[in-house]
Amino acid sequence: MSRDTTPFSADGFEQIILSVQRRAEMLEKTQFGKGLEWSEILSLAGFMEAYSIAAESVICRQGETAAFLSIVCRGRVDIIKEDLGHKPKIIASVGPGNSLGEMSLIDGEPRSATARAHAPVELLVLTSDGFEKLADEYPRLWGKLVIRIACILSQRLRRTSGVLAEYLES
Repeated sequence: MSRDTTPFSADGFEQIILSVQRRAEMLEKTQFGKGLEWSEILSLAGFMEAYSIAAESVICRQGETAAFLSIVCRGRVDIIKEDLGHKPKIIASVGPGNSLGEMSLIDGEPRSATARAHAPVELLVLTSDGFEKLADEYPRLWGKLVIRIACILSQRLRRTSGVLAEYLES
């Protein structure tokens, strides 16, 4: 299987060369490992790469078009959105086992927020090329992954709707 090129071009990013077995062990502990057989986790891990990201490095910027999903294995990532005055506001913090970038992977639209490493971070990354190859080679596993992504996005939308309802009531 051919490897995707790195989705990162800035300083502060280093690819970590890990075996598929080790990447699978990392993936098993995340929200994407839940409900998958070990053989499926191994297959999915084969389409992902591991990266070490330095503290304060920007993983992706609001408005960028690079489509990739990142799963945080160590550290924390701040999700930052600009307000109408272009002032950055931290709207969430994503820790180990959680992910970011699902929307761009699914719809191909520009990033809706900026993600910045709060401290040193280790990520598993699935690029759009890897996502497409997964669909071609393991369509059932790809379908399970898409359903998992849909569930994650649905949960986030429910939380956001709840926060919005509280805000509107005050």
